[in-house]
Parts: sequence; structure tokens; C-alpha cells
Amino acid sequence: MTRQEWRARYDVMPIAFLYALGFALFAVGGLILRWALARWALTGDARDEYAQRTSFGGASVEGIEKAVFCRVYVAAHEPRWALYAAFALLAAILITWPALQALLFIWDQIRFSVGASDVFAPGYYPWMFFMFFGLVGAWAFCGWVSARVFHARAPEEFHAAILRAQGHPIEDVEIKRRRPKWARRVEKIRAGKDG
Repeated sequence: MTRQEWRARYDVMPIAFLYALGFALFAVGGLILRWALARWALTGDARDEYAQRTSFGGASVEGIEKAVFCRVYVAAHEPRWALYAAFALLAAILITWPALQALLFIWDQIRFSVGASDVFAPGYYPWMFFMFFGLVGAWAFCGWVSARVFHARAPEEFHAAILRAQGHPIEDVEIKRRRPKWARRVEKIRAGKDG
């Protein structure tokens, strides 16, 4: 069987790719809609929170305009994961076809350069493993890039952002947080008082 015959018989990627692209675009649209609706609802919550804080003395929002408070509140609580998941999914679908063509080219070059037997022809197990792990690697790369950008662009913690908006230098602000029980126990064990 020649390569052209094999491709004519087994190459169903364009149809499957279009189905996957349609499903992915539907999922991407749903994720973006979820993010937009949550952001819209959070904007209303931020306005209510600002009104409530100003009605009870307003020390926590002193010196902060309503628009700045709403921006900080929404940025701290919005579901950013939905937006980044949508972009990762879209990138994975869009990279599939070029990655598939690149993997086919690489496999053919390796096969012809080493003079491999027909056991390494497309359709057999070595080719299947190469294609499977190559495509999964391409998709994982999209997820990795999305996760990297997600964590690199993480918003500032809400209370720190409020203090910064009030004009406090954040380096001088100590946000008190109770230590967890296991951390207190570790200090006792290190000191030799327990255990």
C-alpha cells in the first residue's frame, strides 16, 4: 500500500478535526460566557459591598473611590480560570492539525533516514505511540503555557490591593494571619518541647 493509498483510506482527520473544533468552540463560548456573567455579577456585588462598607463608617474604604474599589474587588474574585481554560482549549484545538502534520513529517524523515522496515510504517504500533504521545505533548504544552500565564498574571490579594489603593506602602503593611496548628506543632518539635 502506497502512502497516498493509505492516506486516502485512513486519513479522517479533517472531519474529526472539524467536529472537535465545533465542540471546542462551543465549550470556549460557554467558558467565556461563564466568565463574563460572573464578572457582571461581581460588579454588582462590589457596588453593594462598597455601599455597605460606607454606610457602616467606611474605615475600610476610606480614601478609595467606588470605581477603584469595584475594579479591585472584581479582579480579586473573578473566575479567571474559565478565561484561561477557554484559551488553552482553543490553542490545543488550533495546534492539533499543524502538530499532526509536523509529527507525520518527522516520522517519515526518521523512518527513511534509518531505513526502517515496514513495521515502522504508518498504522503500526510504533507509529501509533509516536503520534499519540506527540499530540498529547502538543496539547500539554498548550496547557502549560496557559497555566504559566495564569499564575504569572495572578491579581494581588484583595486586602493588600485595598491597602495599596488607600495609599499605604504595601511593604510596611503586615497582614496578620494565624499560623496553622501543624506549624505551631512543628515549632514545638524543633524546640524539643514535644514528641
